[in-house]
Amino acid sequence: MTNVSPRHGDDDAFDVDANLMKRLRDGDAGALDHLMDRHWGHVVSYIERMADIPEAAQDIAQEVFLRLWQQRVDWHPTGSLRSFLLSVARHLLFNQDKKRWREVRHLPSYRAELERRKQETPGESLDRAELRAAVHRAVASLPPRRREVFVLARIHGLSYKEIADVMEISPQTVANQLSAAVAELRGILRGITEP
Repeated sequence: MTNVSPRHGDDDAFDVDANLMKRLRDGDAGALDHLMDRHWGHVVSYIERMADIPEAAQDIAQEVFLRLWQQRVDWHPTGSLRSFLLSVARHLLFNQDKKRWREVRHLPSYRAELERRKQETPGESLDRAELRAAVHRAVASLPPRRREVFVLARIHGLSYKEIADVMEISPQTVANQLSAAVAELRGILRGITEP
């Protein structure tokens, strides 16, 4: 498993993860529950944003944590658990059976159904929702590598080094891609936010 030093300021989270991983290595299934509570949202959010198949995100996230359980004895407590989990999610996304996920993609979206059932919101909330949707579309329109760097940096708060480890690229490439993503998003959103 990949080892990454914790970022400054993340020492408490790193220590909690390291202690839980020690328990997990000893076969404590309760530690896996705690780790899932801590990291499930990050993993699912990453999968939803990268795969654009929210219906399958939960299944893929379960596979990520299954892999964590299966590889628990190989874990070294000096590594960043969040980076490892997102790296596993990334590999599952790119290595899965495409036909299976194409079929899943065409299932009716539970979220879309909920949105249709909601009552109309006040104008301000509607404006906020439209802006949020525009930002989501703008991020989704980025080239895949650029989008992934942006999501990992701005949504999940990973450092350049952690992103480089997850994506197997250099930290300088991460910096270049993030800079280009921000510039591209500013250009796309400028037309939306200016009167």
